Amino acid sequence: MSREIQFKLTGKALRAGFAAVAVFFALSLVAVVPGSPLGVVAAQDEEKPPEKTRKTQAISAKVYEKLAKAQEAAEAKQYNQAISILDALRRSQGDKLKGYDAASVWNVYGFIYYSQEQYRKAIDAYRKVVSQGEIPEALEVGTKYTIAQLYFVVEDYPAAIRAMNDWFKVANNPGPDPYILLGQAYYQTKDYNRALQQVERGMATARKREIAPKEHWYLLLRVLYYEKNNYAKTTEVLEELVRRWPKREYWVQLAGMYGELKKEKQQLITMEAAYVQDMLQREGELLNMAYLFLGNDMPYKAAKVVEKGLKEEKIKPTSKNYELLGNAWRQAQETKKAIPALENAASRSDKGEIYARLAGVYLDNEEYDKAIRAARDAINKGGVKRRDNVWMIKGMAEFNSDKLNAALGSFRKCAEDKRSEKVCNQWRGFVAKDQKRRQKLAEDLRALKNAREAKAVEATSTS
Repeated sequence: MSREIQFKLTGKALRAGFAAVAVFFALSLVAVVPGSPLGVVAAQDEEKPPEKTRKTQAISAKVYEKLAKAQEAAEAKQYNQAISILDALRRSQGDKLKGYDAASVWNVYGFIYYSQEQYRKAIDAYRKVVSQGEIPEALEVGTKYTIAQLYFVVEDYPAAIRAMNDWFKVANNPGPDPYILLGQAYYQTKDYNRALQQVERGMATARKREIAPKEHWYLLLRVLYYEKNNYAKTTEVLEELVRRWPKREYWVQLAGMYGELKKEKQQLITMEAAYVQDMLQREGELLNMAYLFLGNDMPYKAAKVVEKGLKEEKIKPTSKNYELLGNAWRQAQETKKAIPALENAASRSDKGEIYARLAGVYLDNEEYDKAIRAARDAINKGGVKRRDNVWMIKGMAEFNSDKLNAALGSFRKCAEDKRSEKVCNQWRGFVAKDQKRRQKLAEDLRALKNAREAKAVEATSTS
C-alpha cells in the first residue's frame, strides 16, 4: 500500500452531507384561543411595544357568536361543520361583512384549512385576512408571517421570499429567526449571496440581543460558505458546531475540510479525536482513519484500526481490506502479524498481486519454501504488475533453499524484463559461480574421502 495515500473527504461527499441537513425551518403552530379570533404568532421582539397603534373596530356581537361556534367545532376537528357555520355567516352578512369582522372570519377559515393540510386554501384565506384594510397590527404582522411559512410548506420559495419581504415592511424590530427563514428561501432558489446576507444578519441580531444561536442556523451558514467555495469560513463554522454540538458528522466533516485546506496535522488530530470517542462507526470512516495514519507514518495505529474494525464486523472481510491490514503490519515491521493478513487477502483475491507481495514477506521472514509457493501462485494466477520482481523473489528463495538450478531458471525469466535484466543477470552470474564453487567443493570432498579410504586400505594391507 502506497504511503502517499491520504485521507481526503471529497468535495462531492461534503456537499452531499451538507445539503442533507442544510435547511430547517419551524412552522409557527397556530392555536385557537377560546373566545377570540384565531391567534397567530408574529416573529418579532415581543418585549418591545409597537411604535404605532391602529384604531380598529371591535368584532360585532353576531359575528363573534358565530366565530365562537366555528372555533368550537374546529377544536373538535369537526371541520366541515365549522366551514358550514362560516359559509352561513358570510351569506347572512353579505356586503356588511368587511373590515375586522371579515378578517376574523377568514382567519378562522385559514386555521381550518391549515389543520386539514390544505395549505394552498389556507394561504388564500390568510391573504384575504390582510386584504381587509384596517385590522389590528398584530393580526396583520402575524398573518403575513404565517403566509410566508405556508409558502415554505408548499415549496414555493419565490413566493415565500416575496411574502417575507412584505412581512419585513410591517414587522416591528424582528428577531433573528425571520432573517434565517428568508435566508433559507434564498438558499432554495440558489441565490447564495442574498441567502448569506440574511443568515449573517440573523446571527448578528442574535449576538446583539444575546440570544443563543440555534444549531440549524450554523448548518445553513456552513452550506452557504461551502457553496461559495469559502473553505476557511466553512471550517470556522464546523469548528463552532463541534464546540457547541459535538456530533459525529461534524467531527468527520471538519476533518474533511482540514484536508481541503491542506492542514494535515489538524485533519489527523480531528479524525483521531472522533475515533477515540467511538464516533467512527461506518466502514468508510474507519478505512479513512487507517489511510490517514498510514499517510502520517503511523502504520501500527493504522493496523490496529483495521484489525479492530474487522473483529467488530464494521469493516468487511474483503481481500482489499485484509491487504490493507497486512501492508500496515508490514510497514510497522510486524512481519508475523502481516503474514496471516496477507494470506487471508490472497485467498480472497482472483489475481496474483497479493501472492506476489506475500512471497516477499515470506522471503523477508526466511520462510523460503512458502515464498517459492506464493511466487508460483502469483505467476499462475496472473494479474501481477511486475512479474520480473516475482521471478526475482522466487529465484532468491530457491537460492537460499539450495535449489540452484531452479534459481537459475527463475533469474533467467526475470532477466527477460529490461527493468530487471541487469540485476537478475548479476544474480545468475552469482548463482552460477556459487554452483561451480559448490561443485568444486564437492569434488574436493570426494577426492579427500577417496584419499582417506585409499590410505586406510593401504594401512590394512601393510599390517
